[in-house]
Amino acid sequence: MESLPLVIFTLMLELSSGTCVVLLLTDFFGETGRTFLVTCGLTALAAAFLARLTQGSVDFEVGLQSYPVDRSWGGFQDTFLTILLVLLVLYNLMVWLGTDTARRVVGITAAGAGLVTLFADAMFYRGSYLGGWVAPFSFLAGAAAIGTVTTGMLLGHWYLVSPAMTVAPLNRINTWFFWSLVAQAILVIVNAGPWSNSGNLFQDFAVIFWLRVLVGIVFPMILAIATWQTCKLKAHMSSTGFLYVALAAVLAGEIISKVILFSVFVPL
Repeated sequence: MESLPLVIFTLMLELSSGTCVVLLLTDFFGETGRTFLVTCGLTALAAAFLARLTQGSVDFEVGLQSYPVDRSWGGFQDTFLTILLVLLVLYNLMVWLGTDTARRVVGITAAGAGLVTLFADAMFYRGSYLGGWVAPFSFLAGAAAIGTVTTGMLLGHWYLVSPAMTVAPLNRINTWFFWSLVAQAILVIVNAGPWSNSGNLFQDFAVIFWLRVLVGIVFPMILAIATWQTCKLKAHMSSTGFLYVALAAVLAGEIISKVILFSVFVPL
């Protein structure tokens, strides 16, 4: 599949930028230790590094014959991805060597670089529907979903060794996760209804469209609700297990979403 490197590249950008933003927000609450911060920081760094490795094999003009691809964002994307990599390396060093203020300033800058990189990638494929903002919304909502569920799953492991730790950060991240899925559900309604420019979506991709909706959105919503309940009971092993499954479902949903986008150019 010619769009596979592009799917992987975009998925890694969503994982890196989403995890970076959620990590930064969690850091500001000051409820987690340095080991957790560096674990999430290294996860974001690894995803950004994989995006850089994949970038060389990506054809950003996939579908150029049938869809207007805006090439003018290529420079922003490449520059800010490099900045993101450098800042994530610095952030992980600052977790151990810097002050809280210095670490958070670097984290804010890294999160900003990640979001600009992801936004630039989305602007390649924005089209004209609803002013061209559907693709950026899709990419940012995807980053929010992947970032929250990844960070929540990683945080769940800390409760297994420190059961006395307050459940507030996990519950907060899970709440963000649920609302990011709601945003994706709204996007599906806006972009796949009879009033949209969905084109051949239901002719050629009906089966995987419903997989995207049921596996990538509805099922994780159910798991987020189940995680809320286990958080109330302080059943941390169950919470972590639910988030593991939710992560797999969200990743599958995002892969399907990007396959649809780069095949029929309908952002979901």
